[in-house]
Amino acid sequence: MTQAEKVCAQGLLAIKADLREGQCRDTLDALWTGLWTRMMTNWFWLQNCTGQWALMQGQGVLRQLNLRIHKAKLRYRYAQNTLLCSRGHGGWEQELQVLKDDDVWALNERALTEEEHAHNTGGKERGM
Repeated sequence: MTQAEKVCAQGLLAIKADLREGQCRDTLDALWTGLWTRMMTNWFWLQNCTGQWALMQGQGVLRQLNLRIHKAKLRYRYAQNTLLCSRGHGGWEQELQVLKDDDVWALNERALTEEEHAHNTGGKERGM
């Protein structure tokens, strides 16, 4: 029995874990929406906008979308980590997995091959 189980009312930890699971699912939905919006915004700008002013406006919009996506990633990671602390390892981890930066990309953004990644980073791993 953990310290939290000794102090909390019976069933409170299970309710907290259920709320965190719901938060994970809601945040994944927000992340998907942000990626879809970014994809459609990129498509619209490529099809319809020309000139420096339009491109500058587009960069501001995309910056805001990228911020929204980044916040959703952080919220999901927090909720998933809290859920892991509440429930421990289990079958739920198959569906609500750890979210890596490389896992988050829109459909129109192609994943870099290992060779392209090594070329872009100068042979070094990201974050080093």
